[in-house]
Amino acid sequence: MFKNFNIENWLTFATINLSVITSAGSFIASLWFRFVDEREKNRPIIFISFHKYHENGFLNTELKIKNYGISVGWIKEIEISPLFEAEKNSKLLDPNGFTKFKNFPLAPQQEISFLIAVGEGAAIKYVEDRRFVIKYEAHFATKLFSKKKYVDNYLIDDKNYPMTFSDGHFTEEYRLKQIHETLKGKKY
Repeated sequence: MFKNFNIENWLTFATINLSVITSAGSFIASLWFRFVDEREKNRPIIFISFHKYHENGFLNTELKIKNYGISVGWIKEIEISPLFEAEKNSKLLDPNGFTKFKNFPLAPQQEISFLIAVGEGAAIKYVEDRRFVIKYEAHFATKLFSKKKYVDNYLIDDKNYPMTFSDGHFTEEYRLKQIHETLKGKKY
């Protein structure tokens, strides 16, 4: 069959085959990109947040780990550097408990909080650059490429981190203004 082809027939044959191969390649590439995009949309997103707040006259500090994604994330390892340390002559409330998580599942929107310091009796040393490294993986339903590993690495300045008060406001200036307005309105 191909013995009787002339140059025009070969060019037509090559053009048709090239079009079919290009279309098939584009279709396969679009399927792959859609698969990767859907998997990334459904991934777990796990972060540790730091929270300093005043409540009932006590300064509290807590760490919270939460999965903000929409699939289960399996925590493989958490590193905190430098580790939290107690101030001199204060009790330690095990502030580095997250570093003990190994092969721990965290469901979507699930959060776990650790109170790491309460009041003057359990003060911790705050630093300007505390690094959190969270290594976790997602187990997807598809057999092909079922596990995907993620590493989130970020710094928190817990020395200058804003503090919230029991009324929900962040600044002492606002609280002092409110007290001043209240006292100005009263007669003694």
